[in-house]
Amino acid sequence: MNARQILSGLGWSAVATVVAAVCQFAFMATLARLLDPGAFGLMAMAAIALRFAGFFAQMGFAQAIVQRPQLTPQDTTAALVMALGSGSVLCVAMVLAAPVFAQGFRTVELSGLISVLAVSLLLTALGALPLALLRRQARFKRAALVEVFCFVAGYGVVGIVCASRAMGVWSLVAATLSQQALIIVVGFLAVRYPLAWPVSRSAVSGLWAYGSRHSVIGFLEFLWANVESMIIGRSLGKVDLGLFNRTVTLTNLPVEFGVNAVTKVLFPALSSMQHDRRKLADGFQILLLGTGLFSTATACGIAAAAPDMVALLLGDKWLEIVPIVAIAAFAVPPMFMFVACGITLDSLAELRPKLRLQATVLVFKVALVVLLARWGLVGIASAMVMAELLRLGLGMRLMGRLLEIDSAQFLGQGALFVVTGFVVWAGVGGAASVSLGMGMPLVGRVLLEFLAGTVAFGGVALLLAQRFPDYAPLQRFDAVHRWHVRLLAALRVRVSHP
Repeated sequence: MNARQILSGLGWSAVATVVAAVCQFAFMATLARLLDPGAFGLMAMAAIALRFAGFFAQMGFAQAIVQRPQLTPQDTTAALVMALGSGSVLCVAMVLAAPVFAQGFRTVELSGLISVLAVSLLLTALGALPLALLRRQARFKRAALVEVFCFVAGYGVVGIVCASRAMGVWSLVAATLSQQALIIVVGFLAVRYPLAWPVSRSAVSGLWAYGSRHSVIGFLEFLWANVESMIIGRSLGKVDLGLFNRTVTLTNLPVEFGVNAVTKVLFPALSSMQHDRRKLADGFQILLLGTGLFSTATACGIAAAAPDMVALLLGDKWLEIVPIVAIAAFAVPPMFMFVACGITLDSLAELRPKLRLQATVLVFKVALVVLLARWGLVGIASAMVMAELLRLGLGMRLMGRLLEIDSAQFLGQGALFVVTGFVVWAGVGGAASVSLGMGMPLVGRVLLEFLAGTVAFGGVALLLAQRFPDYAPLQRFDAVHRWHVRLLAALRVRVSHP
């Protein structure tokens, strides 16, 4: 995959992300007003139960399609057959296990919810395959259009219509299944999926070797991401879990959209560089720099504007989560910077060290959450921040060893992230104080805070671009470097001639 394809893919992925983000915030605000916290808590419990099996239903087959150096029709056929088989078996298994999960969460109504949602295990396993093939072929525009259309039509429209008819938590179920089913239909219509019969044993064993390890790692990452929710759901109940679920959604969503847009393009790109460690190291550093700056600025802005963001997006009945949002936001930058480590390890097929790292830090996170749970949701959010910082530190150490990157470079980037975050936090916090003192309405306050954060981040980004115009990893990606030079020249002209 060349630099021109990477830039084109990033462009289309960014457009799709902006559209999806706007729609997601609109859907979140609408559904938060139509449904109560208990509905989101029930859905979060069901999601935890299903994800226990979800990683083994998908078995990393989509990632294997992208990562394999050479892909044949035998491979894609094996992926389809294995996804169909594993998804069907686990769908039945989850229906049988639904009462056990309901008993574990001490919530009787959860059993019926899981029994219906179990079909999503099969739907997601199948729907991931055509999208993976499109990205491997660098057809990012088509993949982006498929995802946006299915999200808006499948999740948004169905969810809001059902919620407006007082269907409660079942409106979220209908939205989820509609989106997944639509992805299968539209996805396979959007790509010529090659098939070859019979399926060879070598194709099955090759996919199994990569996919099984990827699934185990995914399962550990699922436990990592849901330790807090499992403890809250069992010990505090569905209402507190609903509050925590909306907290995590509010803090993660803005960054998640942006980072996912990039990783969907860069995972195939990095996989194509797996035999050139120097170029891969450059790609990783560029990804880490962009992810770190964006996630730190966004998270610090959310922390500073937490009261107004919660009031605007969720409504007054959610105001008790404001202090939790202000803390949980600081877990976001290390969380998504570790994503850069994760997809680079996936592209190298270095799954064994990733597995060891994830298993080790999971033990520490469980201990932290249990220790700090006595302080309620605030304590659990604090444990989440500390655990993410620990995981990132160990991940950076591993990447430095594998890609031969000096730790001083990571420390320098870390200092940039801290400075960027502080400037944005101060800018947004100052705007919040000024707008509140002026008696501005809520929408006006949020717009001013957003503007202040954008200006602060833009100022830092411009200063960095002027201070470090010859960033070495960028120079080794010719097309990317030319784009960077043109952008820097345009910014300088704009500054010189306002």
